[in-house]
Amino acid sequence: MPEKSGMPQLVPADFAPQLIWLGIIFTLFYLALSHLALPRIERVLKDRKAKIGGDLQAARDAQHHADKEAERYEAEISAAKTKGHGTIRTSREKLDAEMNEKRKVLDSQLAEKTAETEKRVQALLERASGEMEAMTAGVVSDIVKELAGVEVSDKEVQAALRQRSKE
Repeated sequence: MPEKSGMPQLVPADFAPQLIWLGIIFTLFYLALSHLALPRIERVLKDRKAKIGGDLQAARDAQHHADKEAERYEAEISAAKTKGHGTIRTSREKLDAEMNEKRKVLDSQLAEKTAETEKRVQALLERASGEMEAMTAGVVSDIVKELAGVEVSDKEVQAALRQRSKE
């Protein structure tokens, strides 16, 4: 009789039944996995792959949409800037035209007032010159009367002074 050891799996007489049971259990385990668990795992992996692919496509679509919106936004900003610059330019030109018109009006008013003032000054100078001439003539005739004892009229003195100033 063979010796019994403490571990039955190491007894050579028991190897054949153990190998048969190993084959049966392995076959059952393989069939259970291939028909029950592996199809479920494969379905989960396919679903995940489809979900990830769909999410990536949605992300690409969203990025494309965002790029289109950014381009539209930039175009609107550019159009608004152009319109704003045009409005500013138009307003500036209008204000310049108004200011030039007002400047012309003010220049003409100033020219009128300057001409009027020059006329007044000329009139005052002529009057002052005439008064000075009359006073000078009166003083000279008084001096000639006192010094020379000759009476001379103011008109004669004025005529002599005019001739003297021409020389």
